[in-house]
Amino acid sequence: MGEFTKLAVVAHDEKPDAQEVAARIAELAVDRGLEAAVLAEGEPLENSADVVVGVGGDGTLLKAVSIAHPLDIPVIGVNLGTVGYLTDVDPGRLDDMLDALSAGDVRELNRMTITATLPDGSEHHAINDAVLEKVMSQRVVHITVEINGRHFTTYRADGLIVATPLGSTAYSLSAGGPVLDPELEAIIMTPVAPHSLLSRSIVLAPDAELTFTVSIDREVRLNVDGRDAGIVGAGDTVTVGRGARPVRFLAPFGSLPFPQGVRRQFGLDHA
Repeated sequence: MGEFTKLAVVAHDEKPDAQEVAARIAELAVDRGLEAAVLAEGEPLENSADVVVGVGGDGTLLKAVSIAHPLDIPVIGVNLGTVGYLTDVDPGRLDDMLDALSAGDVRELNRMTITATLPDGSEHHAINDAVLEKVMSQRVVHITVEINGRHFTTYRADGLIVATPLGSTAYSLSAGGPVLDPELEAIIMTPVAPHSLLSRSIVLAPDAELTFTVSIDREVRLNVDGRDAGIVGAGDTVTVGRGARPVRFLAPFGSLPFPQGVRRQFGLDHA
């Protein structure tokens, strides 16, 4: 793999430690003859970066991905969060990360995405999940599901989560969904607090197309990777399917394999 010499750094604006690490990355990059720019909140990526570095937890890396993915630029994460399923580099190994990037001594990991399409035709891309959830706190919603054009069922629930394997360790997991190795390609549909016998997750082929129709006069909100994408009313449909392009992540050689990463994040290394 070629060298990565132009870095754009995205850090959590409200965390001083993240800003400090971002500044340190820029300083160390210059020492190696690399170019590095720390982007402010909402600042677009205007230079021709080779890689976007996210500094923080998974939320910050999702922001980095939202900048990098439309430009087909790879992302690497420095983990300052408490979970860090998406981030990979410990802040104590910044020198190793930069040496690996400058030498091209990294692996590229392609992770599938999903795209949710609203009735107005607008598309919203996710690397973790697209969530249809109730707007009124005391009222369940009724959502009819078609899979590949065929009726599946109608859920009475607080919501439905459609997740990628990478997103299986996010909201879907807290709703009782399975943990999938992100090397796999699949679509996971998990109901949230369902009022039906069909309460388990469904794992579908990666090219499955799901159509969701709001079948009762109660509005539903669509959230995509935690971002509000819009409100859907009775009779409206949202389609979710595989994204057109994967997200490109970079990982230094020697980083933890997925099962060991899960052990670490669940505290099993001390069990």
